[in-house]
Amino acid sequence: MSALRPSILGLLAILLATLSSEPVALTVQERPDPVDTIHHDTRARMEKERRDGEWKKLKDDTDKLVQAANDLKEMIEKSNKDTFSVSIVKKTEEVEKILKDIKRRAKDGF
Repeated sequence: MSALRPSILGLLAILLATLSSEPVALTVQERPDPVDTIHHDTRARMEKERRDGEWKKLKDDTDKLVQAANDLKEMIEKSNKDTFSVSIVKKTEEVEKILKDIKRRAKDGF
């Protein structure tokens, strides 16, 4: 029995040393939930579609602005200093409205 005593004491010393040291954190790799991945992909796709739509709307409005400005220019060239029609004022308001909408969207971002 005396031969076993040093072995038991050695094992107890090792056991106490491991218990007194910092706890070992077991790392568990979490697998991404497939549902979360699907939702993330769906959200990303929807966000891309929204941004594409906003970009197309901005381009369309810019084309409308250019056309309205060209129409206004033609109307002013056809008129003279003595005749300034109401249609020129209305066209100016249309240009201003389109421009304000473009400016608002540009500030808000898309």
